Amino acid sequence: MADDLGASKKRIEFFVSYAHRNQQLAENFIVKLVDHLRPSKAYDYRLWMDSGIILGEEWEKQIIEARDKCDFGLLLVSPAFLGSKFIGEKELPHFVGNNRAPSIPVMLQPVDLELHDLRGLKVLQIFRFTGLRFKEPRAYGECKSNARDDFVLALFRAIEGKLAAACEQERGQVLQSSIQPNE
Repeated sequence: MADDLGASKKRIEFFVSYAHRNQQLAENFIVKLVDHLRPSKAYDYRLWMDSGIILGEEWEKQIIEARDKCDFGLLLVSPAFLGSKFIGEKELPHFVGNNRAPSIPVMLQPVDLELHDLRGLKVLQIFRFTGLRFKEPRAYGECKSNARDDFVLALFRAIEGKLAAACEQERGQVLQSSIQPNE
């Protein structure tokens, strides 16, 4: 019997933007997130990270192509992310500003929201974990073992909610345009 469970799922491609200085933490985070994304009932998530670029390939071209075709950017915010020249010039401008593509900024490591230059992210809600055991919202890197699992589960729920709302809005617009009288 063929497994066609994914046939009715909407495919969602996302681009992961992170600083290479945070590669180990970013990959740990992504592994945990993919564990939650993979069994989603509604969506077939496909992620793109530059760690998949093959040696000798045109790395910048591949990054720009992946950035441009994604449904949303997953921005793993940290001081190194904010300080990266490449991210600041090639990746982030696509996800901030007036004509920005959809993005989900996630606090990978703590940044000072008042003292750091957030490079256009200040207007966007950056996901931080607000578990019961914490007085203040936390970055993923500040959480330990079980709290990291809770962080990722809460983010998964937020992503699913954001996508469901966006799909509902799309359906409403399609429905609205289909019932407009012809002029």
